[in-house]
Amino acid sequence: SIHLLLNAVCNRSEEWTGRHIALASNAVAYFYIYQPRFWRLVAMSLPRLVWSMNPLDLSNLVSAMARVDRRDPRSLIIVARMCRRCAGRHLFSQETLATTINAFAKLDFNHPKLARALEDAAVNKLDRALELGPDYRRSGSLRDSDVFDVQALVLLFQTFVALVGTSDDVALKVLTLLSWSKDELSDYQRRVLKTTSVVLKHQHPQLLKNMNRDCREALHVFEKASLKVATFESRWTSELRRTLRKMDINAELKPLVDDQVLDIWLPSSKAVICSPGPYSYYAGTTHRTAYSKLHQRLLEMEGYTCLTVP
Repeated sequence: SIHLLLNAVCNRSEEWTGRHIALASNAVAYFYIYQPRFWRLVAMSLPRLVWSMNPLDLSNLVSAMARVDRRDPRSLIIVARMCRRCAGRHLFSQETLATTINAFAKLDFNHPKLARALEDAAVNKLDRALELGPDYRRSGSLRDSDVFDVQALVLLFQTFVALVGTSDDVALKVLTLLSWSKDELSDYQRRVLKTTSVVLKHQHPQLLKNMNRDCREALHVFEKASLKVATFESRWTSELRRTLRKMDINAELKPLVDDQVLDIWLPSSKAVICSPGPYSYYAGTTHRTAYSKLHQRLLEMEGYTCLTVP
């Protein structure tokens, strides 16, 4: 039924507006529909309609593309121009700004001018929250001040520290706000923060030395947290493990750096077999996703030798 409805929408693409593209893309991505015709029509319509899209529309569109790993460089360049303009004028709300920054990073699209504009807009909101003090989330002025909520802070921390990189100053600002809200975090948010803390430890050593007590305690909580999240093993990993068993190779299955992802570990050599399956690549490309590459980087940071079997 969804595919029939989507075909009807595609047949009337000449009537689309920018809002139609954003809402349709968001709905299609929610159900993980990869229909090439729809995404091709979106790409063809963007040069005509992107200039009429507001920040919410832009955020919905780029987040939808990230959800289905649709890395279309031409479309992303067009959307990025409009996002940069909106970020420079501080038109993004806290939730749309955080999701937009994360979506571009997830798509491994890191244009310098766009990254600078988005980070400046984020720092503006971070500074505003820091000025309100540790009780800013209980002050009743969160909505009026338009400062980042907990989910937005988690996305920013992962994006800035683990995916695109940032300065010690920006990382400390986000971590400070997270330390004030550490009791509100869910297990899945703690899981993201736990892996991000590994990257922070290796890439920002000077920050760790100069960190205040509250941030240090929060980071310790993130690193040592006992999480209740569902683990999963990909089909390609399962098939590869069966092959290794037939070859009489001693291999263990355990979550080494991510509590939700099971890795194939060779205990005799402290090597890990990375098995990026089809969902570890952007749709229709041989370009590995940012999250897939991040998982391998985490393993290497922790001292494991990674053997990639695509």
